[in-house]
Amino acid sequence: MIVHLHRTIASTMVLCAALLTGGAYADDRQGDVQGQTAMARPSSMLTAAGKPDRLEFDFGGTKAWLREKGDWHIEGPIPHQGLFCATRELGVRFGVGNPGCTKVQWLSEVDYGTLQKQCNNATALHNGGGSLPNLEPDFNRITCAERVIKCSGHCD
Repeated sequence: MIVHLHRTIASTMVLCAALLTGGAYADDRQGDVQGQTAMARPSSMLTAAGKPDRLEFDFGGTKAWLREKGDWHIEGPIPHQGLFCATRELGVRFGVGNPGCTKVQWLSEVDYGTLQKQCNNATALHNGGGSLPNLEPDFNRITCAERVIKCSGHCD
């Protein structure tokens, strides 16, 4: 009986935390964060020196690229579920990992390129980018990227 009562109290506390944070259990990342990795593919476009002009990453519906100087771009549809509004950000980070992007050593923090308010079960096209010039010395080593979707508000 006491064990059942403790489980009920613990479940209630988790549910209350989820309700207070907009539907997602909060942690130190400030909102609901989802990541997905993809392996690098050299672009078919070449520089004057005959090297690929960028690395490309395909996350399914979302695509990203990274140029040698650190400029990057990401674009893709991000769904939102629920009638209440949430703010979603789309970002990326780059690293070196084994085939299949396992055991990745991340060379950058997540850099967010978009920020959109989404409501009413809407899917929005996120399209943006940024620059991570500190990646230039490691450009030829980069094998992986992680697409990161950050959500704050009602992130059901």
